[in-house]
Amino acid sequence: MVYKLDLIDRKILVELDTDARTSFAKIGKRIGVGKNNVQYRVARLVEDGVIKKFVLQPSLSKLGLFLGKIYLQMSGYTEQTEEIIYKFLLNDKRISWVAKCEGNWDIMLGAYVENVQQFNKLRNDFFERFGQYVNNYDVVFLTEGRTSQRTYLLNKKSFYSKKVEDFMGKGKIKLKKNDVEILRFISNNARFSYTEVAKKFRMNVKTVQSRIKKMEQMEIIQGYVTFLDIRKIGYNFFKLCLHTKGKTVNDIVKYCLEMPNVVHVIESVGPWEVELEVETENLQDFYDLMHNIRNKFSDSIKKTDFVVIVDEVKLDFFPTWY
Repeated sequence: MVYKLDLIDRKILVELDTDARTSFAKIGKRIGVGKNNVQYRVARLVEDGVIKKFVLQPSLSKLGLFLGKIYLQMSGYTEQTEEIIYKFLLNDKRISWVAKCEGNWDIMLGAYVENVQQFNKLRNDFFERFGQYVNNYDVVFLTEGRTSQRTYLLNKKSFYSKKVEDFMGKGKIKLKKNDVEILRFISNNARFSYTEVAKKFRMNVKTVQSRIKKMEQMEIIQGYVTFLDIRKIGYNFFKLCLHTKGKTVNDIVKYCLEMPNVVHVIESVGPWEVELEVETENLQDFYDLMHNIRNKFSDSIKKTDFVVIVDEVKLDFFPTWY
């Protein structure tokens, strides 16, 4: 059953999409409702599963990491084998993202690694166990990403975007052990209180606040976002990969960021140069968006690939092994 959002719910979600740590009072002031009303509605959205979690966005480059992905076309396995495959992917701490798909690929997985050798080891480990079921696969490394607000919830064009990541490591900043532990603790709890963190690690509240603020200033922490289950509100999640001729990538990125249903634009090294994350109510709306982009850049886009992401079964923004 689709969860019916009213206008106030939609405005709240757009505010939380920009900064998951925005106070209920500030949100209320911006949208013209009381703090308690905002707090009640957010609690209800969490309880009903529309909001899955509030997450931290770390800088992979400053952690000395980069993100590699494998997109797999699979066949020939039973339901029992499929369960074994997903159990393997969920239990492997090196893997931070796993998605079930329909379209060009069947399974997508992503891993935060320090070097190509680590990524290659992960790929080989998977293929040693399940390679017999793989028909084809693509490997892609992410270089830069930008996010936009979900302004489609308000039927508005997107004018806001935030550069959230240089995915390729540019030099590791050495962190204290306590800082790493704090990052791990708040990674899936972005609406943390400093008191809560201090109690967890038996530290002074002011010390915790100072450490987190310093990591924000150094852009080790790049922001805090809200992770939604968009299927609950009647939307579908697509990935659209654009194979380009390279020269007009910047123009394509800029154009796509202004499209309200495009929520994430990623530049990459691999078979394609640009990867879009798109949320629409139905397949026809997605086709219209895809054809819009292809027609606009008909001289630049060689071909497109896309999938519907049926379920994100694993999503960690901070590597648990780090």
